Amino acid sequence: LDLKPDSYAIQLAHREAQFSSVEQGPTMKSVSFQFADRATVPAWIGTKMQDHVVEHVLDLKPDKVLLVCDQAADKLHGEYFSALCPDYTKPGESPAKKAKLREKPVLEKIVMPGGDSCKSWHYLTSLMEWAFSIGATKRSLVVGFGGGALMNLTGLFASILYRGTKLVYVPTTFLAMHDVTTSLKTSICFDGRKNNIGSFYAPLKIFIDTSFCSTLPKNELFSGLGELCKNAALFGGKHADGYCAAFAKQDGNDHFEIDDETLSNLLTLGIDAKMTILLKDALEKVEGMVFEYGHTVSHAVEKAYGDGVIPHGVGVAYGMLSSSFATEKMGIMSAEDRKVHDDLCLKLVEKWPLPEPKPTIERVMELAMKDSKRGITGEAENEISDVFVRKVGDIIETKTQNLSKFPAALISEWLGNMGFPAASKSDATDTELHLPVTDSDCDAMIKAIGCSTDRQLGALGYESLTIGFANVVYAVTRRGYPLVVKAFMQLSAMRLDPETIGQADMHAGRFGVGPKVYHAESSGLVMDRLSGRTLSEADIHKGDFRLLGAIADMLARVHQLPTPADFMEGVPLLWRQIDKMMSIAARSPELVPKGMPSLSVISREINAMRVALEKHQPKIVFCHGSVNPQNVMLNSDGTVRFIDFELGGPNYSGFDQMKLFRTAGVSSERSLEYFLQVYAAAVGDPRSKDKETMATYVKGVRMFEPLTWLEAAMFFLVMPQFKPEGAEKWNELAMHRWGKFEETKSLLA
Repeated sequence: LDLKPDSYAIQLAHREAQFSSVEQGPTMKSVSFQFADRATVPAWIGTKMQDHVVEHVLDLKPDKVLLVCDQAADKLHGEYFSALCPDYTKPGESPAKKAKLREKPVLEKIVMPGGDSCKSWHYLTSLMEWAFSIGATKRSLVVGFGGGALMNLTGLFASILYRGTKLVYVPTTFLAMHDVTTSLKTSICFDGRKNNIGSFYAPLKIFIDTSFCSTLPKNELFSGLGELCKNAALFGGKHADGYCAAFAKQDGNDHFEIDDETLSNLLTLGIDAKMTILLKDALEKVEGMVFEYGHTVSHAVEKAYGDGVIPHGVGVAYGMLSSSFATEKMGIMSAEDRKVHDDLCLKLVEKWPLPEPKPTIERVMELAMKDSKRGITGEAENEISDVFVRKVGDIIETKTQNLSKFPAALISEWLGNMGFPAASKSDATDTELHLPVTDSDCDAMIKAIGCSTDRQLGALGYESLTIGFANVVYAVTRRGYPLVVKAFMQLSAMRLDPETIGQADMHAGRFGVGPKVYHAESSGLVMDRLSGRTLSEADIHKGDFRLLGAIADMLARVHQLPTPADFMEGVPLLWRQIDKMMSIAARSPELVPKGMPSLSVISREINAMRVALEKHQPKIVFCHGSVNPQNVMLNSDGTVRFIDFELGGPNYSGFDQMKLFRTAGVSSERSLEYFLQVYAAAVGDPRSKDKETMATYVKGVRMFEPLTWLEAAMFFLVMPQFKPEGAEKWNELAMHRWGKFEETKSLLA
């Protein structure tokens, strides 16, 4: 086994001939990315390739183009695929010529967060729901447009949509261009670990447009350079020379810039390193495992700080420093060779020192010991694994997929030397584990997430769970307990009475229908973190009767709870909340978007709905208040519990039921009927045994659909007063929800 690139001299010479000789224009050339016998993917590298990319997309003849992009790509290059829009005309193009052009597919776009925050179950699920809601078919084409994390997520999405959907990559970052699209790996992160869920999947085409690099911030350039630093240490030679040359051209100040010639050379070197190895090991299981060098500690440090704080490539350089420390300590690498090795890393890390406060040694080690490669070398409990090198260009080969195990204490020692703090006396010791979580503990946690940055919280072991609009939510472990900490924002007071905030969560926890709540006050709450996953709309409408039965039983338990004394009897919370939001909207009537009726018209519609509903005298019980699928937790044993009872209190039972089944997509009437049949039986309603009365029951629940849209429309109508930076999005959502209200209000007759 020879891991050096020169061992593939014949294949490499053939590829380099392809790379340089197949011209597609003055600023573009083609190359084949060959992944052993698994796939050969045509790729194009050049500048200003927009028209070329669009033509290739059209050549694939998709019925729809599912454009998945990250926030940075959408903000900086949102018009890149505008030629696919039906009303687009090239400058100077006549209508007659346009009419002769081939038919364009439907372009659908979704924007994901940037960085590793998009690599989650939540966003993977969101992509799947989006694909089915827009009518994606097996003829559709997925286009990944963004950075490396976005490529990972999009690749996994395409690999499981219809068991494999056509995929094209258009990377927009330096790292994604030479290190991500040159791999078949796809992934998301789960349970605080990096890349532990994924697949291997090949795109149909790859387009590397280096024009995007002109807009990259320094952190993105450094992220790409970090992986090239790794290649320099693994292979030496031209890879080390090219990497060092990029730094030699800098003027020594904080400004960092890569000229076009250097950028082209670095991209060529990065692609060469990956594709030379993957020509033999497409799945990166043996020879290709060397590209994991430094990643065990890198992933742990990145996760300990929190997503997006440490650029991935910079984290890799720090991880390489930890490995060279261990190999010198073990007598594998000499002090002289370590200096040569570390000088490569220091070129980068000296320009990106680790921010303060650093996470604790214990936090980093906890994450490192859960690395996704763990188990390959058969580590003992006190051991850890990484790729090792004896010196620059000299990789240590092993029978365990080129990974070596070694004492984890060496990494702990290196972390201490680098200034990572040990757990302070205020942190939980073994004797403190599982002692009660106190009110002072909870108060401190709520205050921390309400006033700290993501970076600071990441260093303290907090993991962001924030998805919605109203609150800030984090997971953390204290005294050995996995907890969720929620800080209520001003939006909570917008809809609730101050004395009731958090009380419905506390009430649900006492009766076992929600997580246990340790502490609740108007500023926030602390509760148990439940295991399992939250549901999606697809789960509710796919006809899984076992799941629907479990949810129906649990909701019946909720609706049979007594209403806490803190809640004022009388007017249901639905109307109280709508009244509050109308009062807020009246403060700034000029913010009502065009396309929405005036506040006076909205007020008349609300009153009409209220009068119509009162004629039916619907049942008022203790309700969850926001039973959307994302607030249902499914455990691995099939049991369910509800989370986020923030809007809970006296309300209409039918409103809860309809919130669960309301969808802008295709609904399943059979699923709703089954759910209500189980629910009726659970609450002792005799209608569960009679088909005719069940039909009336279903109709009685359906009449709440317009009210679910009305409530949502009011929420988004007032959002610009609280978060004005997103006014355009809030207005769009308000108008959509109002439109759905108009469509469905006839159900409440």
